[in-house]
Amino acid sequence: VYKKAIMAMILFFGSLGDIGKAGEYELPDGVSTVHELVDWLARDNAALTEALSRTGNRVAINKVMSAWDAAISNQDEVAFMSPLSGG
Repeated sequence: VYKKAIMAMILFFGSLGDIGKAGEYELPDGVSTVHELVDWLARDNAALTEALSRTGNRVAINKVMSAWDAAISNQDEVAFMSPLSGG
């Protein structure tokens, strides 16, 4: 019987959408907080590392604004949002 792996949905909005690769990811062992997820996602992407470290970025877990030290699992949707601007 084939069973689809449960994966986290990772999304990037605003200017982060131009840098990060949205999609379904199976979180590796040791990734259980947003901070750990950022470290894992950005390990081979210097531009994403720099972009996510900027002041004003926000994160939502399952469509609820959350803290960067919030717990996550493979069942969650994690959305990273850069500050919005415009007029």
